[in-house]
Parts: sequence; structure tokens; C-alpha cells
Amino acid sequence: MSSLKSQQFKLKPITMAVASAAAIMAGSSNFAVAQDQVEEEVIVRGIRASMAQSIDVKRNAVGVVDSINAEDMGKMPDTNLAESLQRVSGLSISRTNGEGSQVTIRGIDPALNMVTMNGRNMPTVTIDGTAGEDKGSRAFDFANIASEVIYGVDVYKTGKADIATGGLGGTINIKTLRPLDVGETKGT
Repeated sequence: MSSLKSQQFKLKPITMAVASAAAIMAGSSNFAVAQDQVEEEVIVRGIRASMAQSIDVKRNAVGVVDSINAEDMGKMPDTNLAESLQRVSGLSISRTNGEGSQVTIRGIDPALNMVTMNGRNMPTVTIDGTAGEDKGSRAFDFANIASEVIYGVDVYKTGKADIATGGLGGTINIKTLRPLDVGETKGT
């Protein structure tokens, strides 16, 4: 027993060569595997991206434009589009039966606003009267549109040559999700 404790093992040159060759082979196989792997890119879209998109719309616009997109609308539990639009500055809503229904731009009557969907005019006649009364209005009823199907909304508070005119208060352009946008962006 004492002879084993006092005996030291000496490394021979052949043992060193085999050990170093094994270490080199193991390192090169890991290197080859690392070269074959494709590096994945993670794109994070969230509050910062939605705010940057809204700021870009304002920056590139000629007039006064406010914008809200699907990510902004998805943060709150809104039942319809009017309730999502109430968070845009300069807009207020009127409620019917507890739900937002009409949008006022800068205090001007909702009947004097122009509403478009993807640049096309929307029908804006609502009938609010009871039997025997005629209380029709030109105001668009936003309670009929769920905010989940909307990609974004641009509110033009000033006139512009390439935007359809007809609203004294302003123009609200509702943008829907288009089929070719599905791969890069998603709704709420």
C-alpha cells in the first residue's frame, strides 16, 4: 500500500499525443456543428413599435393627424371601435346604452365627420327615433365595428388633397388587415 502512495505516474509522450489529438477532434466537431446551425432572429413588436409607428404617421403627415393601431387597441378591453378611439387626443365619444357609439372630433358634432374604410366612404345614416318620431342622423355608429378586426385608424383633423373631404370636423380612416400583411403583422 505504501508503495502505491509513493509511486508517481509519469506521462509518456505517446499518452500526451493521444490525449491532445482527442481534444482537438472534439473541438473541431463542435465547431462544424456550430457552422451548420442557422442563427435565428427574434423581432419584438410591442408598445415601443406601436408608438414608433404612430409617431412616424404624425411626422410624415402634412396636416394634423393622429393614429392608433391594433397593438394600441388590444391593450384595453374595448367592446367596439368608438371606445378604442376615445384615447386619441382631440376625440371624445358619446354613449348609447352604455356603449360608445359616435365620435366627436375637436368638439364638432359627430354628424359633421367623414368616416372612410380603407379610403372608401362609409354609409353614415343612423335612426335613433322611436315610433312616430324622425330623429335620423348623419353620424356614423362605431358600435357596429369590433376593434379586433381593425388594423389601425388614422384621424385627419385638417383637410388634405388626397383624402376624401366631406367632414367639417375631420376624417376618420379605418384600416382593416389586408391579406398580404398577415405574415408580418397581426391584429389584436
